[in-house]
Amino acid sequence: MTDAGTGATMVRTDAEQGDYERLMREAAAREGLGAHRGGHASSAPARNRGALGVAVLAAVLAAAVVAALAGGYGPLAMVPGLPLVLCLFSLLGHLFFGGRTGDARLEQYEGGLVVRLKGLIRVVRYADTKVLDNTVRRTQYGQPLSVTYSFGLTDTEGRNLVVGSVFTGGEIWGPLLRQDSARAQLPGALARLDAGERLDFGLVWLTATELGSGRASAPWPAVHGVELADGTLTVRAEGRRGPLVVAPTRYLANTPLLLTLMETLRVR
Repeated sequence: MTDAGTGATMVRTDAEQGDYERLMREAAAREGLGAHRGGHASSAPARNRGALGVAVLAAVLAAAVVAALAGGYGPLAMVPGLPLVLCLFSLLGHLFFGGRTGDARLEQYEGGLVVRLKGLIRVVRYADTKVLDNTVRRTQYGQPLSVTYSFGLTDTEGRNLVVGSVFTGGEIWGPLLRQDSARAQLPGALARLDAGERLDFGLVWLTATELGSGRASAPWPAVHGVELADGTLTVRAEGRRGPLVVAPTRYLANTPLLLTLMETLRVR
């Protein structure tokens, strides 16, 4: 691991790694997170391989700039010069980011997460965390190209925590995080609705009898056509020309719980 402040290389001993793993297991047991779902390492090694390609490209571009300047073609040097600057910024960002996340680790449990990041161990309990889904799906001509998983969470001390591309296996832990967090929060949310409360999810709100956005609303029997695509939630309702709801998920709180509640209440 590289120290971002000094540039020195730091190596975690087996004993230190064992201590971290033990502390993470103890934190999960202490918070009652239940069955272990799986573990995921830092994505820094994969980014290192990508950075090597960028470094090679930067060297080629630098040689082209030098050749253009040496030949007296100053304006022509701008052609390789601009992408060279972008490559250098990319490498600097990688050195800083990779050095701070090389020992990152995510352990996923049925009831939450234990994360090791920047030398700290933090715990997320699904039953009482906020979930801000910032997942980005890239499509072309309607076909999926890639998915980048990122979630804003709240740890057990009330501090914000982003869990995302710093960890490998997003296609595994991302869907599980949605599923398990919604399952953990559903009973409490239904109890509040049955008691007559209104639940707000940012741009969308709901009660036991209706779904709404702003001042527009519709009773649950009229709600249909729920669609989540390209980071936007769209909901239609009978008797309306346009959608009842059009909301980017980045402006919605607890999207996994919201979707689960919508499905449950429509059936009820």
